[in-house]
Amino acid sequence: MCFWEMRSAMGWWGRRFRNKAEQGEWAEIRFVARAAEQRFRVSKPWGNTAPYDLMVERDGAIYRVQVKSTTHRVSSGAYPCSMPSGKRLTHILQEIDFVAAYVIPLDLWYIIPAGVVKKRKGDILLAPWKRRSRYERYLEAWYLLRRWREGEKSAGALKRARNRARVREREEKEGAHKCVRG
Repeated sequence: MCFWEMRSAMGWWGRRFRNKAEQGEWAEIRFVARAAEQRFRVSKPWGNTAPYDLMVERDGAIYRVQVKSTTHRVSSGAYPCSMPSGKRLTHILQEIDFVAAYVIPLDLWYIIPAGVVKKRKGDILLAPWKRRSRYERYLEAWYLLRRWREGEKSAGALKRARNRARVREREEKEGAHKCVRG
């Protein structure tokens, strides 16, 4: 199965959920699988009372993640991801570090810092094909979970985090090559 056929299969699954709870559970499982591919450790809090769904750890950094998902497009062509509103949203955003928004039909993840979500009004509208969309820089931004510093929310900070992740990956690859050769 090639890359695009796999994405089509994801779209097929997105139409098969009986309710939103089942969709949410499935999205959490998909997040755990993708995070494991990225070499993160993932934990789920016991019960259903924590404001976050999962905890992600790598290299000593631990982040609380709220997982959201969407399956349908609205008239603008974007995929809306619902977030609570008012005081409930404010409370949740104080307790989490990231929102992981999953566009199920396209099998795409947005890793969005909580501070960025605080500034939005209404649903998070995800448009992966649209250049310069509000959340474009967070598309498949797994590098943010490696060493995000609270307060780093600017474009420059994102660029620095992305560069640090590339350097770290290069160093890991070089280290692996030295072990194989040596």
